[in-house]
Amino acid sequence: MSNIQKQSKRARILFQLFFVLTPVLVCYFWLTIDTPYDYLTNTGIIQTSFDDLHNITQVPLTLTTRLIATLVSLIYCSIIMYALTKLIKLFRNYENNNIFTLENATIYQKLGYSIFYWVGGSMVYQAIMTLVLSFNNPPGQRMIAFSFVGVDFITIIMGLVVLIISWVMKEAYLLADEQNLTI
Repeated sequence: MSNIQKQSKRARILFQLFFVLTPVLVCYFWLTIDTPYDYLTNTGIIQTSFDDLHNITQVPLTLTTRLIATLVSLIYCSIIMYALTKLIKLFRNYENNNIFTLENATIYQKLGYSIFYWVGGSMVYQAIMTLVLSFNNPPGQRMIAFSFVGVDFITIIMGLVVLIISWVMKEAYLLADEQNLTI
């Protein structure tokens, strides 16, 4: 087994682990945040960027709010899950020594598009989530927030880079295939 195959197998297993853990951790987060059962953030093992939760709502999260927030987060995580399935397929191909193929170029293209979906989904997610979390606030204190920050811009640039790589790989495959057919 070559080094590429070994490392590809390790990467594939890691992405499969992320595929399983992502929805589990999302559910855990929303069902335990601000409760005594929130072991991961209370012990400092995981630090979240959701410290603004107390700026959004003044009341404790109800079970209904937690369930809606979990559902909205899982819908947003479906973009990550989609990208992870593509990465698993890509590294499985590498593991099987299928490196420069049209299928891999197509996978890269889909990964590039998933990065754009991630940025768009982020803006929609933030708007919906602030509305969900502030819904139990008194009238006049409910909110909705939209944002586009520098990280989103950099993420879009990364998506463009991945798309360009996919186009180059597709052209290289077509040129190699054409060259193999000429006598």
